[in-house]
Amino acid sequence: MAANELAPQQRIGAFSNNARFYAPAHLTRQLQSIATTEPLAVIIDVDALDRSTFARGDRVMTLALDALSHVSVHVVLVSRCAMERAVMLQRSVPRSWCFETERAVHEIRERISGVQLIAVSDDLQLLAALGADDRGIALACANHASNVVTTGEITVRAVLWWLVDRRAKAGMAARP
Repeated sequence: MAANELAPQQRIGAFSNNARFYAPAHLTRQLQSIATTEPLAVIIDVDALDRSTFARGDRVMTLALDALSHVSVHVVLVSRCAMERAVMLQRSVPRSWCFETERAVHEIRERISGVQLIAVSDDLQLLAALGADDRGIALACANHASNVVTTGEITVRAVLWWLVDRRAKAGMAARP
């Protein structure tokens, strides 16, 4: 093996698991308890991403979502008004799902027994639909639920990559 190559156990899909990700501590503390649970689904509000300057559904965000799909995370893209955009993003993320925001939490729970959710959104109704054991990342909107942390848009990518890193280091393989 060449000096610059990673050993096979250090790779998940096309991503190494020996990288460092600088996600804010207040977010990682909130997510720590469910970061390596099974089953886990991450809900991404495409409308919120489209309104965002930094968290926009660009190549880096798409790569993060793709990487999540390789570490046994169900990636769920939701939208109220940009469903076409959500469907386009879905094509780039293996094994992802696409739902209307209003029915996303119900649909996921119906399809995956015992699933825990992490939602990234600025939609207060979506964040309110989360259960007590779920986690929410509210993008620049005030939310006072104990399982939802408010953050600025710029940290979303870092948090998603942190989640990939945690799951890869825990040896979580892609689901069939």
